[in-house]
Amino acid sequence: MQDDRAESGPPVPGRQRGGALSETDPTETGGDPGWVVETVVSPFHCLYQDALHFHTQSRLAFSEAEASRLARAALMLYIASAEALVRQAAVELGRPELRGLLADPSRPLPLAEAWRLLPSIISEPGTPTRPFSPEAPPWPQFTELLMLETSWVYPGHPSTRRAYYRSSRRDGDYEPLEPHQIPPSLRRTLRTESLHYPRTGLPRDPYALRPRHLDTARGVLDAAIEALDRRMGGVLCQGQRHRREPTQVVNPPANGNSV
Repeated sequence: MQDDRAESGPPVPGRQRGGALSETDPTETGGDPGWVVETVVSPFHCLYQDALHFHTQSRLAFSEAEASRLARAALMLYIASAEALVRQAAVELGRPELRGLLADPSRPLPLAEAWRLLPSIISEPGTPTRPFSPEAPPWPQFTELLMLETSWVYPGHPSTRRAYYRSSRRDGDYEPLEPHQIPPSLRRTLRTESLHYPRTGLPRDPYALRPRHLDTARGVLDAAIEALDRRMGGVLCQGQRHRREPTQVVNPPANGNSV
């Protein structure tokens, strides 16, 4: 997966991204707007780039609390990009009679199911797709990544949301309890799986999420994208299709200025 940390969004001729409007901008007085470009946005690319930004910022945070907050934002954006990827591909590559199964927001399939079905929706009838082995990496790890996000938005009963913290002093700073730190007195009632997912080590407690967990999450997502691309014969990521945001000029300036 390409590690593209450039700012997301299409380039605009003759102007830097994020540049402020000048005081003499003619559009403010109803004059010629100058160059107008049209682009086709890739939501996957936009959300993935935003996730990378927060991922980087979480490493630079001044406190564990700030790092965790930025890490949670990045994780949710990584998951959102994973959803945008398959819904986007279903519309662009899917057979007309089947694309609605994944692209209709009024009856959305669970994300894990959408990832499993996408190769069948884009292939022609009778054309075999590479087999899906749910127990082979990266699919169990990807399932845990999706389960983590699901557990946040569907919290469930309070008994399933217990979290544990430790400190060397009663009035000291408390940090999330790691599996290897479970005291003997709790080993009968507190299982390792109650703290972390077994395959990825991602913490169930959202406050325990750290930049190192994001490294794992991003690695799992990238591996899943590559595996899905292989199942689809390479058409998912061919020529960076899923990242492309083509741009064309639709209104050159009236004065012919080409700058």
